Amino acid sequence: MKKKLRVIIITLVLLLAGTGAFLWKMNDMNKKMEQKEQAKLKEERDLLEDQKDKAINKVDAVNIIPLEMSGDKKNVVTIDYPSVEDIYDTNRSAQAEKNLTDIKKNKIFSLKDALWAYNPYGTNHSSMYVYFETSGKCYCKYTISVDDANIPDFTRTARTGKAGNVSTEHEYQILGLVPGMKNYITLAMYNSDDELSEKQTFSIDIPASPSGASAALTAQKGRSKVTITNGLYVLFQDEKAKSKAILMYDNSGILRSEIPLCDNIAKNFMHIYDTMTYAVSSSKIVQMNALGQVIKAVDLTGYKQSGEFAYDGYGNLYVIATPLQKNASPKSKILEVELESGKVSEVLDMNTLLKQVYKKTAGKKGADWIDLNSIQVVGTNKLLLSSKKLSSIFKVSNVGSILPKINYIIADKKLYKSYKGLQKKVLTKSDGTSSASSQPTATESTQRKNILHKEVKKDPFVSQYGQEAIQTGRKTSGSYALMMLNNNVGTRSTNDHKSYYYRYQIDESSRTYQLKAKQEFGNTQKNGNAIKTSQGYLYCCSDQDYFVETDNTGKMIKAFHPGYKTDRVVKNDFMTFWFY
Repeated sequence: MKKKLRVIIITLVLLLAGTGAFLWKMNDMNKKMEQKEQAKLKEERDLLEDQKDKAINKVDAVNIIPLEMSGDKKNVVTIDYPSVEDIYDTNRSAQAEKNLTDIKKNKIFSLKDALWAYNPYGTNHSSMYVYFETSGKCYCKYTISVDDANIPDFTRTARTGKAGNVSTEHEYQILGLVPGMKNYITLAMYNSDDELSEKQTFSIDIPASPSGASAALTAQKGRSKVTITNGLYVLFQDEKAKSKAILMYDNSGILRSEIPLCDNIAKNFMHIYDTMTYAVSSSKIVQMNALGQVIKAVDLTGYKQSGEFAYDGYGNLYVIATPLQKNASPKSKILEVELESGKVSEVLDMNTLLKQVYKKTAGKKGADWIDLNSIQVVGTNKLLLSSKKLSSIFKVSNVGSILPKINYIIADKKLYKSYKGLQKKVLTKSDGTSSASSQPTATESTQRKNILHKEVKKDPFVSQYGQEAIQTGRKTSGSYALMMLNNNVGTRSTNDHKSYYYRYQIDESSRTYQLKAKQEFGNTQKNGNAIKTSQGYLYCCSDQDYFVETDNTGKMIKAFHPGYKTDRVVKNDFMTFWFY
């Protein structure tokens, strides 16, 4: 018996020791993974203070392979496009892809003898195309460095699209090149165990920006001690801006990507089916893959789009537009674009849906009475539409049918005093308490019997006025978050010369909305946007020509001054598209 007990005790001790060792090992692995992730975040933050030395200083000049785009030593493929319109011709883009494929078939390319092409599809001025093969499965981490102490290195891990992000075949769009300078590109190949397999540095002279965009923005560091978020600032410029492009800047204000446009019409972009989808002109929406090839272009014949659209998750875009006809109301129509077929249909007319308001406020045909400026898909054939002129957000269902329906309106009820049918659809403000529906106490009942005193219910908060850039957030049953920039402009605004980030909680069951979060910023009456980040806020003040990233208290981390009007700014790390 004692012998059996001893065996059991020894077994338990060994099991406990083994479990402890396993847990210790797991904890150690988790710590190492966390340290690795933090090191990667720091490396990709694009800040000089995070970088001990520039990559170019660690390479001997004799080991650098020069890349030439012209002359007797030309070793870079170049493809000319006469105009921006030609860039967005899918046939030309397909021909460029065929040219590269034909070259790849004729030779085996290694890292040191890679196939390079400068911006072969014309869609990203600050980029290079590269193709090569490796003997073993690897991933590619690249660093772009320039001989300027004020410009940080740009390091990213390229996305292969393969399992574990490792492959023997490597084809990437290398972006982040600084225009108007000699750039040094270091490609470092690592195996699945993160061991360096091989490394090579190349040099190339990149032309100045063809659109005249600033290679570096004026940056202003704030007092906040919070670390700035990773990613690229994506700038959507005002229609009148000189440079026609979507511009992307890093955390130091250095231009890292320049996507040309026919017109500065774009207000947003979306990643759909491994593409970047955006508006390039008043009548065209395109889809570009990660290599820069334009694989789809849809013409909105007969309409001028606003540049703002939303995706329904099933292959369809909803686009804010204006008919190209005399006396058409600006930004009063919604188009549905079927991406697969390219079919375009008008599915909603606000002049008809809000006939009462249209007749009273439009005054004359062609009046800018509604100004739809933002759109979100909230269900099958269901949209949220933001109207700047009416300071209202409409939920509309049955979109595309002969009987579309306004489910509710998010606005100040006072705005609909003259429209009783619509006033009933305005959601009620909530202060987040249940006292309004609770039974009164005996004392309260006695007090309310005083007919000489009519109790006035306090307004829980001031509704949005002249809002921009609505976004929906976390959804639960019958409830969701709605974020926006409250420009605070109009006859009923607070006149405090401030704009605000607003986050509402919409309760569709009780037909109420509550202001859950609010952050004050400098005032912009036209355009702009405000976004909640993981560290705080990103705010674009269009009227005052700056954008700023702040902490959660609104204290500035860093501000940038482009020197021209920017309609909106978003931040994106482009993981799962360009980077890994």
